[in-house]
Amino acid sequence: MPSSDIPRRSKSTSGPGGAYQDHHFRSSQNIGPRPTPTIPKGGVWSVYAEIDINVPPQYPYDAIVSVHDWREWNTFNPDVIITKHPNPHAGRQNLKMEQGTFMTFTVQITPDIREMVKERCEHLEPLKHKDDGHASHAQGGNVTRIRWVLDNANLFAPGFIMKSERVNEIEELDNGGTRYRTWITFAGMGSKSWKKKYSEAMQARIQDFCRDLKRRSDELYAKDAGFGSEGDKRPAVQENGLTA
Repeated sequence: MPSSDIPRRSKSTSGPGGAYQDHHFRSSQNIGPRPTPTIPKGGVWSVYAEIDINVPPQYPYDAIVSVHDWREWNTFNPDVIITKHPNPHAGRQNLKMEQGTFMTFTVQITPDIREMVKERCEHLEPLKHKDDGHASHAQGGNVTRIRWVLDNANLFAPGFIMKSERVNEIEELDNGGTRYRTWITFAGMGSKSWKKKYSEAMQARIQDFCRDLKRRSDELYAKDAGFGSEGDKRPAVQENGLTA
């Protein structure tokens, strides 16, 4: 994709700036450091993936925050347990991820290796889109960010031993569809052994997450549009002037 197609971002946003837009940063072959808001120097290593999803951004956004439903579609993180929620009055059923949510993720690294990881939602923005009533969003090209970090306090592991952050970006495209970008950055002394053991597998799995998210988003769109279980029978968005 030409660099001119990548939207420029204001320094006033909580998300990344120009350094996050180059082809090296966005290459799945690059497992070197990648900056995140809580790991600004990029850590020891990272994995990255992105995918275009031909449905409005509401659908991938809903799929990500509805963590209780991950078991239905997410092969990378097949289960999530919410251990603490910022809304004390919320019912236990169908809780969604919010900023300040504490969770235990199941991480399926390989078919034979599964880890349980404690995470905390560090930052979760309301979905931005051109029709949300905000004048500053009316031109489109909006980017919504969701981030979670390793919950070091509940792991009893200091950040200098192991630290990680997962960044998710949901970008509204001109054709009404979505570009989803995500990366995980690992820092700390313990991350070096993880890189040696799991970097190749983790890169494959984050790409699986993107494909799973696309499939789930298509299913949610099809259900909303009344297409039934057979999937997307009509175009969700326009692509280059043609139906996609």
